[in-house]
Amino acid sequence: MRRVTFAFLTLCFLLLAGDVQAQVTLGLKGGLIISGLDFEDSGGTSIDLDSRTSFGGGAYLQAGLGDVLALQAEALYAPGGARGEGGDGALELTYIDVPLLLLFRVPAGDASIWPILYAGPVLSFETSCRLKEDDGVSTDCGSGSGNLFQTNSPDVAGAIGGGLEVFMGRYTLQLDIRYSHGFVNIDDTESGLAGSVKNRSWSFFLGLGRGLAP
Repeated sequence: MRRVTFAFLTLCFLLLAGDVQAQVTLGLKGGLIISGLDFEDSGGTSIDLDSRTSFGGGAYLQAGLGDVLALQAEALYAPGGARGEGGDGALELTYIDVPLLLLFRVPAGDASIWPILYAGPVLSFETSCRLKEDDGVSTDCGSGSGNLFQTNSPDVAGAIGGGLEVFMGRYTLQLDIRYSHGFVNIDDTESGLAGSVKNRSWSFFLGLGRGLAP
């Protein structure tokens, strides 16, 4: 996993640094994140869980590759996890997400609003894991004898989405919706609490960026 992390961050640097003459935009974004978990027990039976709704956001750096293509790297505070059915307890996870997205602008001529589509890998570094009981008491996942729930980090996911970019001189308003699909089994509990636990999420973001270079 360390090799994957190093290779991912190196790719981010090389791709963005290699296009220093392109239009570069630095911005902030935030919005709603609806997270869930694909949870299977040790017998392979799926367990239904309710989604968890939170707010997240962070910064992004976009390097244009012509009029229709761009690379966008982000660093986002991204809550995750899920709730038990009917609100009975919750697994509350917090991540710092680092997506690297290839963005395609659907040509719209001289219009100031262009549709966008994008996809790319996401590396997620866990910063906290807490188990919330029915009575509202929250406990760190690693506390207690034998530890309650141990996790694997970082997670590796794929993201796909789309939205709109509104061009306003040197400023760009970005509205986007994305789906993120985790590939790593984040359950590392020795007792085998689950056969597989994988992250899933929908995000609804609003961002504002400013051009830094011609």
